[in-house]
Amino acid sequence: MKFLRRLLPWFFVIAIVIAAIYLPDLGPENYKDFDTLFTTERGRQGIAGYEIVVIKNGKILFNRAYGFDGQRNNLEPSTPLYIGPSSEIFTGTLLSQMVNERKLSLDVSIAQFIPELASLKARRSGKASLDMPLTLRQLAAHRVAFPEKDLPTFDPSTIGLEAGLPDPQLFLKSHFPTDTYTRSRLSYRIVGAILEKASGKTYQQLLESMITIPLGMYLTTAKPSSLEHIAVGSGTFFGLTFPYVEKVPYDAAASDGIVTTSEDLAKFLRLIVAPDLVPALPGLDTAQVAALYEPLYKNGDTGFGWRILESKKKQYLFQGGSILGYSSRIAIYPDHHSAIAILCPQDGILISNFILPMLISSAEQILFGGESRRPFPTQRAMIVAGIIFFIYLLSIILQTRGAYSWARDLLKYKETSISQLYARFVLLRTIIGLAVRLLIFVCAPIAAGALVGRHVSYQELIAFEPGIASVLMTALFFGVLRNISRLVIVARLRRS
Repeated sequence: MKFLRRLLPWFFVIAIVIAAIYLPDLGPENYKDFDTLFTTERGRQGIAGYEIVVIKNGKILFNRAYGFDGQRNNLEPSTPLYIGPSSEIFTGTLLSQMVNERKLSLDVSIAQFIPELASLKARRSGKASLDMPLTLRQLAAHRVAFPEKDLPTFDPSTIGLEAGLPDPQLFLKSHFPTDTYTRSRLSYRIVGAILEKASGKTYQQLLESMITIPLGMYLTTAKPSSLEHIAVGSGTFFGLTFPYVEKVPYDAAASDGIVTTSEDLAKFLRLIVAPDLVPALPGLDTAQVAALYEPLYKNGDTGFGWRILESKKKQYLFQGGSILGYSSRIAIYPDHHSAIAILCPQDGILISNFILPMLISSAEQILFGGESRRPFPTQRAMIVAGIIFFIYLLSIILQTRGAYSWARDLLKYKETSISQLYARFVLLRTIIGLAVRLLIFVCAPIAAGALVGRHVSYQELIAFEPGIASVLMTALFFGVLRNISRLVIVARLRRS
């Protein structure tokens, strides 16, 4: 009977998985237009809302908004949102403009503008640093390993993720320092500070005078306080959303904190992919635009704010990622004078690094091939995971409730030497389980900090993916509670 009770939760899990696999998935098997794709997939992927823009042959082919923000306010193509790490494409453009106007040199030492950073060194393709001053080119190319704990002035408390691809290996490489990846969110914050010092203007003044006003982008700003009705960001928990009210520090604007709309972003992307159709910007004529998305170093992975990945089939140019409450993904196809962008008031690893790239890929197939198969149903998978977690949690709670009978039965194994050995094994397993759970809880931020090269707080771990982090912490907590209850009752019964 006890054996059957132990198997019962697993029967429920198997039944749920089978139902998830075989129940019909609503929606068409293939998508042939953008509206059907984004209308259907908003529900299938568990996204509260997003703004979409698609450009083809230099013209705006599609620009719509779907759903709502963290406070259930309806989104429009003119609703301002934070774009997180996509802010780097604006900072990179400003840098290119000032270089073209000979107000800056890419190969000048950054210590010339910020002497307190003279100790920073460039990083080779391996772990060793170069024994030479760090240049602006190396900084903009992310070729520097930062001792972030020593740079509080340039490290405001902004939590988020760099853009990555839906590939586990590339995801890890782009988020943690390795032999070939050295990305840091600090790079473009310092680039922004250098732009201010070189020009004598604030970052917002540069953005206005050199990009937004010339292009008519009147709802794009690095000073969000100047705008009203910015979409409220949200986090996710098994497909459910909850609002965030925190805002991004102004100091982070150059790398994380620019606010824009899909309508405004479309004007900027037209400049990038079809400069002949858009008025030239100061310091950036038509012939110079292509340099924005070319590597700053041969075989490098970064242009002026753009991420560059080469494959046997094609070159993939993109930018994006997430900050607290917001995600974005932008892909450009210069050879086709086309671009696709998704702005979303929702954050997390799954959305910014898996769901949005997946939707971009589907839209790309429609744009260039006329049809796309529907992507993986993330929302259904999250619901299944949530139910399985609930069953597991209920099982742990019931085991905790039955801790007295468990301890009483365990102490009955004293009649034979074999039963005593079994009882000792069960007690040892319980103690080890308790120790492992506590160790995981204590060491999680330490291990993450060792990977990323700086201190990582519990708040950051939870903010990266609230659902997953909350599940793991809850499972650890109730597992610890169960094991402690069992051990305490065993000790009390032995004394009595």
